[in-house]
Amino acid sequence: MSIQDLPKVGLGTWLLTDFDDLKQSIQTAWKTGYRHIDTAQVYNNEYDIGVILKALGIDRSELFLTTKIAPQNYLKHTKASVSESLARLQTSYVDLILLHAELGETANLAAYQALLDLQMEGVVKHVGVSNFSISGIKKLVEETGVKPYCNQIVCSPTTRPLELEAYCLEEGILLTGYSILKPYTTPNPFYPDSALTSDEKVQLDDLCKKYDVNIGQLLNKWALQHDYHVIPKSKNPKRVEENYQLDFEILAPDLEIIDGMNRFSSAEYQESVKQWESRVTEEQSEQGLLYKEHF
Repeated sequence: MSIQDLPKVGLGTWLLTDFDDLKQSIQTAWKTGYRHIDTAQVYNNEYDIGVILKALGIDRSELFLTTKIAPQNYLKHTKASVSESLARLQTSYVDLILLHAELGETANLAAYQALLDLQMEGVVKHVGVSNFSISGIKKLVEETGVKPYCNQIVCSPTTRPLELEAYCLEEGILLTGYSILKPYTTPNPFYPDSALTSDEKVQLDDLCKKYDVNIGQLLNKWALQHDYHVIPKSKNPKRVEENYQLDFEILAPDLEIIDGMNRFSSAEYQESVKQWESRVTEEQSEQGLLYKEHF
């Protein structure tokens, strides 16, 4: 079966840089039924993923593969970095490639246009963005006339950007949520106020008991029921399997309980987007993040 559209549940690989852990996660995911793997140039694991996938002998058409352009590569090195990503992943194309973060308008447009060019060449099937605001997306569309296929954004009970979510869904831009489970364990480092209160944790624990699921299953299903795609990550084989077992429905009143924990405004998201631009220096943009296997 050829996978052409973004699967609802994929395997996230952020921070999975130990080869054995990554191999175990991917092998378990594939056996379980996952058909989407999400990585990025800055995750420093594209090469290892390529080695693991080749060893598994997976039919490329049955896998949806996503990677992301490092912000350092936007201005001058987007196309070269894609060539390197393809070599590391041992594939002739990627199904989805994203701009990893919203920088300044010039850098965003340069990278986005380069990816659209590569899409015309067939080495990129879909072009999207990650961590982009409404205004950032609108500027890309105004300049190119092409909407992103997807916007990969933070989404958890306490950090759900409702205005951005509504805009993307109304415009037919797919949503992928990440760090869905984060506030249950520790606050998201980019959003210090994202920690759950003890009462909120109790509410979530009670819902887990009600549906006989773990917290990962509960929150991933919650996101799916709000039209997100999800990319849960774990190096624990049992968790990898459980994260895919989402064959239950959360009742509307219980969805509202989780929804009520949100404390994330559009203004706060817009401010958080600005932080990414300040992290990339002129020197980094000049040099880019280019490497053969690992950096």
